[in-house]
Amino acid sequence: MQRTIGLHNLVLVPPPEFSRQMTTHWSGKLNMPIPPTLPPVWIAMAEHFSRSAITNAFGVSTSTSVVLPLPTGSGKTQGTCVYASMQAELNAEANGLPVGIIIVTRLIEDADAIVAEVNGLAGREVAVSDHSKARATPANLFNADILVVTHTAFKDAAESFGVEDTSRWDRISQWRGGERLLIIIDEALANVVQSHKVTTQNLSSVLRGIPQELRQQFPNALRCLEILERWLRDREATSEAHTAQELWRDGSTPETLVEVRQLRQAMQGALADPLFADEAPCLVDDILQDVERMCAAHAYYLRSGNQASINGGSYLIPPSLPGAVILDATANHDVLYQLLGDRVYIAPMPDGVRDYSNVTLHVCRTASGLGKHVMDETKHLRLPRLAAHLSEQLDSDRSVFLCCHKHSAALAETFASDRLKLQVGNWGAVDGKNNWKDCDVAVIWGLPYMDQRRAINSVFATLGPLGTDWLRDNTNKQQPNLVNIIMQRHLSTSVIQAINRIGCRRVIDQLGRCPPCDVFIALPKGWQGEAILNDIKLAMPSIRVAPWDYEPDGPKVYAPRSNSANAALLTLMKQREPGLTPFPFIKRALSLGDRKIQRIREQLNDATSHLHRALSEIGVSYSHTGKGRGSKTYLLKVA
Repeated sequence: MQRTIGLHNLVLVPPPEFSRQMTTHWSGKLNMPIPPTLPPVWIAMAEHFSRSAITNAFGVSTSTSVVLPLPTGSGKTQGTCVYASMQAELNAEANGLPVGIIIVTRLIEDADAIVAEVNGLAGREVAVSDHSKARATPANLFNADILVVTHTAFKDAAESFGVEDTSRWDRISQWRGGERLLIIIDEALANVVQSHKVTTQNLSSVLRGIPQELRQQFPNALRCLEILERWLRDREATSEAHTAQELWRDGSTPETLVEVRQLRQAMQGALADPLFADEAPCLVDDILQDVERMCAAHAYYLRSGNQASINGGSYLIPPSLPGAVILDATANHDVLYQLLGDRVYIAPMPDGVRDYSNVTLHVCRTASGLGKHVMDETKHLRLPRLAAHLSEQLDSDRSVFLCCHKHSAALAETFASDRLKLQVGNWGAVDGKNNWKDCDVAVIWGLPYMDQRRAINSVFATLGPLGTDWLRDNTNKQQPNLVNIIMQRHLSTSVIQAINRIGCRRVIDQLGRCPPCDVFIALPKGWQGEAILNDIKLAMPSIRVAPWDYEPDGPKVYAPRSNSANAALLTLMKQREPGLTPFPFIKRALSLGDRKIQRIREQLNDATSHLHRALSEIGVSYSHTGKGRGSKTYLLKVA
């Protein structure tokens, strides 16, 4: 293989050679056509990889990260794997300085899949993954050319690096060639802005749980918590006109901050108050961490409905961290990149890579609510109506991916049948996945609205606190101000990601088109729904838009359901947090009648049944208390 060794003496993959290798891989192993616009995209991809490695090699203290808005289906992940295998080959052959790579991906299974692909392409073990389910040995970390970690692990290491605790960062960045110079992040880092929030309720919980000896040992920290709790309680008791206010922007005194941190550490080893549930120690630690972060930086007050809270936000990637190349198909719709200013550069990509003229977007508009709460409260009526409608509208050979809110997913699964081939995913667990690539229909059911506080925190974490006047100007939910635009763009990126989980992600011809697909979506009336629709059309050029004559609410409709509720119950319990789940909740959540509930109980009492064994594998057991009419039955999930 040819190699590039410049004045920097780094061994780098030549972009033209990478493009040729990708062409062979794409048309050979993947058996997909290559539109003429793709090779230039691959050359640009390799050029940015090289530039990022060179920049990091010079040790620039504030390296700019580069975002490549490569459309879905253009080879982001496959290209990363091919490039990584080529770089490992050059590292072994050349006389220059080797280049180590960190690949950051969303999920553990994604990390393992990338490692298998890179090693398969290289013909030997050049890549390893390191995650909570399988820690790499120090020797493997040291010797591997390519290290693959999850978004969560990368953020934890970056955050530690920012507070000068470099042990976590060193674990993933150091190898036999020195510092790993190329960081490739597959998809945008989720939750890179950490939100902090305290209320009267959780402050009171912490204050009740502090043992007397710790109260005497950390008086400044105790006084801080009491002041915050009392101030919030006074605000909740008033009917004030203003619901937003900056509280501080420089943090508290060093003495108080140190004591809050020490109190948090001491509470981790203290016994929980008997009044608390089993998860109290973890809950108390989370609340104290939020107080500590806000005491170290800034905070503002926000009142939403009857709840008053003190809030803050922090950006987890420190400016001194080496720059990364971020592969994000929806980058042009994410306001966070704009807020980061010169810390991030969105690179222009060649136009015409994809053509979505084979995709029809069916749009209905509604004013009846599409958020998590409304969709959960109405799912028993809305989901049967939707299932019956889809069964009438679609041929039985169509394969449907339904993206909905988490609390609706288990019930939605019960409407899968021979007539309606339905697969279900939920918001927060669909981005970047290939599980539904063979579906030719997507139904976007409900929208994952961002909490207003998270949008404000994105601004304050990147630009710094902007004052009370700004808060009051930007917290009116009816106007297209900056906060509302951030929230709307979050919806757009989430929807575009969900749509592209199905067959439209696959290229079938030289024009970059995909197989015929249909997408059904309910959007809110008003400017927000219009903005989401415009973003979809920008992200998916040539997509056809058609009206969908449908209303989510209306008369009760019957829709056939699968004969067994077992799969839905398993889905429900996988989503549940550890603890007790009473059967009345299960009955309501899955819309099950008394007869089906009785059948489930019978299977749970049979240790040899498939349901009993499947629940046991995820740590769920059948439990009951009392006798006779006063008895209660639960499913108990352990951590």
